[in-house]
Amino acid sequence: MENRNEYHDMILTKMKLIVTVMLLTATLLMSTVSSTDASGKGGYRIYDTASGQPVSLKKLGESIGAYDVMVFGEYHDNQVLHRLEEEVLIEVYTQHPNLAVSLEMFERDAQQTLNAYLAGRLNEAVFLEQSRPWKNYGSDYHPLVEFAKEKGLRVLAANIPRSMAAYYARQGTLGGIDGAMRHYLPAVHRAPDGEYRQRFFAQMQAISEKHTVMAVTEKQMEAFYRAQCLKDDTMAESIAEHHRRYPERKVIHYQGDFHSRYRLGVIEKLQALEPELKVLVITPVYMEQFKDLSSKAKSLQVDGDIVIFLQQPAGTS
Repeated sequence: MENRNEYHDMILTKMKLIVTVMLLTATLLMSTVSSTDASGKGGYRIYDTASGQPVSLKKLGESIGAYDVMVFGEYHDNQVLHRLEEEVLIEVYTQHPNLAVSLEMFERDAQQTLNAYLAGRLNEAVFLEQSRPWKNYGSDYHPLVEFAKEKGLRVLAANIPRSMAAYYARQGTLGGIDGAMRHYLPAVHRAPDGEYRQRFFAQMQAISEKHTVMAVTEKQMEAFYRAQCLKDDTMAESIAEHHRRYPERKVIHYQGDFHSRYRLGVIEKLQALEPELKVLVITPVYMEQFKDLSSKAKSLQVDGDIVIFLQQPAGTS
């Protein structure tokens, strides 16, 4: 759901339980795997879920022609996926250079700093000091930003400032948000009942049981869920607003897989804002062995449009 790096600022005495549960959520969704072979011959396989057919990187890059937005769901510390993200960006740009990159990993209040760096008005040291990058930025997201900088692409700092999400999870209200920060809030924020809430609660409960942490109350889970939806609403609005300004420009958005799997989260919010928007969803799946991938891909149509099969890391299940 969230990368562990997003929450280091939140560790206050009364928030220890909240932080613990959020970190455990990240742990469940992220597994580290060697990227010694990210060529597709060992580290991953890409399949179309509608046809059950394998998809080359070139074909994946071409596919954005039929869509407005490509959403790449990731496991945040999976190195094979990070290398693939860069390769996909290069392929998409090759086919459609009128492109913007959108990132969960940067927050709206860092947009001007990010813009200045991309334009060459800030050096990298100042940029990193002022933009609160995730701790794995250098190894995992730096290549995306540098490619965008080289090609003159816009990069969207799509997410809500983490301090605001933390405050919301802790207080259960946005009423106390400082006035100077309120314009970073999405115009529309909803945390509805339904499948996404059910899946979120089930995930949190499973994490609590798996790691034998203190039981999380329903009130606490509801607070976490509202904060999750606030992030989804913000990222969806960031993408939608950019598309309205530049309707001919494609957007490739990178985020944690939970935010887009089953076409929920950001996807659901994005299509509520822009019903006609065509969105391609990429989602990863771990496999112990790369066997029967065609039938497996077809069974995952509800998960996304494109599935990336990854080798199950040793010692995990």
